[in-house]
Amino acid sequence: MKVISYHFNIGYGWVMQAFALQKYLAFNGYSVKHLKLFMPSNNYVLEQKKKEYPLFIWKPIAVLRKIKYILLNLFYYKKLFDKANIKFTNNFSMDKDSCFIVGSDQIWNPNFIKNMEKIYFLEFNDSAKKISYAASLGMSKWPKEFEQKILPWLEKFDSISVREESGAKYLRNLGLDAVCVCDPTVLHSGDFYRKEFNVGKKLEYINEKFVFKYFLRGVVSQIDGIKNIIVDFQNKKTMVTVSRWLSLIDNSEFVLTDSFHCVVFCILFHKPFAVFANNSKQLNEMNDRFLTILGRTNLEYRILQGNETEEQILKIVKKEIDWEQVDRVLEEWRNYSKKWLMEAIAK
Repeated sequence: MKVISYHFNIGYGWVMQAFALQKYLAFNGYSVKHLKLFMPSNNYVLEQKKKEYPLFIWKPIAVLRKIKYILLNLFYYKKLFDKANIKFTNNFSMDKDSCFIVGSDQIWNPNFIKNMEKIYFLEFNDSAKKISYAASLGMSKWPKEFEQKILPWLEKFDSISVREESGAKYLRNLGLDAVCVCDPTVLHSGDFYRKEFNVGKKLEYINEKFVFKYFLRGVVSQIDGIKNIIVDFQNKKTMVTVSRWLSLIDNSEFVLTDSFHCVVFCILFHKPFAVFANNSKQLNEMNDRFLTILGRTNLEYRILQGNETEEQILKIVKKEIDWEQVDRVLEEWRNYSKKWLMEAIAK
């Protein structure tokens, strides 16, 4: 079984959703490998460039991709992949009775996958079973031109699930049998991740209470009266290992973030949080991912617009959460999603 995820812009979210899906399928007896789309020169993308462009164009691209991959491995990826043990392959071929799963994260967001559509909609293989699990459109509906291009490819899927309620409704309106399932990270409990990544109860060198701030697109101002620990995705110098990232969430007093997967782990770890909405024109519709999980758990009031005062932020963060009710909702959604995925594979 092979999985395709969006990982050109690798971060904690992609690592954790890839790990979570791989682990869940492994628990059910399936051997899983993730297709490596960022290198080397013999992968599907560059093989296509061989056919489309002359040698002097595609060969430098292949070399640059390989150099980029090596540098990222040396300075960045190792921090993210510790303990996750995600298995990769460059082999796009499949046996006739095999299965491709595409998902999760921004794999169907047209702003992120330009010129890669045939891969993320599995158009390159018509012999294998095709399933999407918790794929994200990144918007409530696609531009018309994009929609018309990929709709015939989607009609070849055996089973379709997406991560956002708005995406499932949109695809059903296009005549597709689509459902909304939980992100792969929600397939497991908080204790599962604590065990797998050795998330400790104490953090070395931190002997005081702290707020953890993890941001993909710029950090909010200092919260006074408490230590601020920051991991800023735009500034790779502040990146930590996956285990450290999870420990910072689990051991903090509360979390401020603009990351969907950071929100997921706050919920799984029963950690108070507030999430800042994406207000840019291009990213605004990506807020549907927050609305789906926070709407289901009655936590949508924790979405901030970015113009709140520190006093307003702290008031929201400190509001009590009924974690028992949240756990009940997640467990029901988790069981539904697991059942859907197993039935999709067994078809």
